[in-house]
Amino acid sequence: MTKRQTPPTVSVPCAETAAKAAAFLDGQEITHTQCGQCGTEIAGIKGRYSCGICGWSNAWHEGHGELPTAEDDPDWPGPGVKA
Repeated sequence: MTKRQTPPTVSVPCAETAAKAAAFLDGQEITHTQCGQCGTEIAGIKGRYSCGICGWSNAWHEGHGELPTAEDDPDWPGPGVKA
């Protein structure tokens, strides 16, 4: 007797969430370089890299754009909230 597998549940985002995700992805630029430590070809977003082979990461300020702020995080609790 074979065990029947249940197909995974797929959640479909609402139209507003999908539109926000699409707008975010449109603003991203995938870039490529060689790892600064082992030479492996790696990809990153807007010039920020981390090598999955040796663990090397470039400095945050070497990227091609501004990093998002805490306020940009949808889970940010707001000003004055202490963790």
